[in-house]
Amino acid sequence: MLRYTLFVLLLSLFSLVPFHLLAQDIEYGLQYHGIGDNREYFSEYNTPETILGSRIHFDVGTRIDTVHRFRAGLSYFYEYGAALLDLKPQPILYYAFNGKEWGFKMGAFMRKGNVDYPHALVSERYEYYNPTVDGLLVSYHAGNVNMNVFTDWVSRQDSVRHEQFMAGFTGRQTPGNFIFEEYWYMFHDAGRMGNYQGEYIKDYTGALVMAGYDFSSLTPLTILTVKTGVLSSAFRDRENGSSFDLKSSSYSEIVADYKGFGVEAFLKYGSEHDFSHGDKFYNTTKNYTRVKLYVTPFNFERVKGRFSWSFHFANDVLDQQQQFSLIYTFKEL
Repeated sequence: MLRYTLFVLLLSLFSLVPFHLLAQDIEYGLQYHGIGDNREYFSEYNTPETILGSRIHFDVGTRIDTVHRFRAGLSYFYEYGAALLDLKPQPILYYAFNGKEWGFKMGAFMRKGNVDYPHALVSERYEYYNPTVDGLLVSYHAGNVNMNVFTDWVSRQDSVRHEQFMAGFTGRQTPGNFIFEEYWYMFHDAGRMGNYQGEYIKDYTGALVMAGYDFSSLTPLTILTVKTGVLSSAFRDRENGSSFDLKSSSYSEIVADYKGFGVEAFLKYGSEHDFSHGDKFYNTTKNYTRVKLYVTPFNFERVKGRFSWSFHFANDVLDQQQQFSLIYTFKEL
């Protein structure tokens, strides 16, 4: 029944497209993403689990002219060991304007490549199961300045679901070899429709500001960047009033890579935070370091495969994690 409903949905979507638009240039994208994430956690600071599966993303649409596009399709994550369609396919349906400097998207579009945050603010796990943004995106790209503003309607309120939405900003400026990055988001979690005892509005805010330098031009390495800054969170449960609980910590990133062999280090020292969608380590530890070693055995134009082994030092307790990701882009999305 669900498969029939999805077929009817897609057919209905295309029936809404005016016939003269179909006479324009038809474009499509197809991408496969294999995910293997084994989290060997044996401490109280994060949840141990293994995530294995395959994601297929397909969209088709029309290019009306050089700047206006329309897309419709599906993104489906099949988790190994589960029944087919245990996880619902995510619809892709959006309009895009791509100007010389300004861009705009409205609808349901892929999160990756559009709204990218450090995992302190939006975890890898959340991205696995929530691949789309349902809302609006305004972007600006000119020279060494890149900025994005978005809204994501996460859940519509009814008698079962909470009203939830996220809004945020990302920015990156690279004058010369210097790097400046800014990230901010707010997540609003309201109750269900009706009056339910014990349900109160919760507001989560996360922010990260960093400055750094790109040393790669001074070395034989492909990538060598060092960034440091301040990571902050603000949380309130309106049961306890309207004031926010503010927390801050230091945050640093070091990335070194030579032809697909590399190491990434993330260091956080300070308060335990209250992020709504961030990696749990940042909410449960005061001192946390993640060191990720990786190798890229498949590094071709359309096939990218990477294996990584991460070590998590959480309040002096060691955990580990192994990941493998394979992305096969049949045609650009």
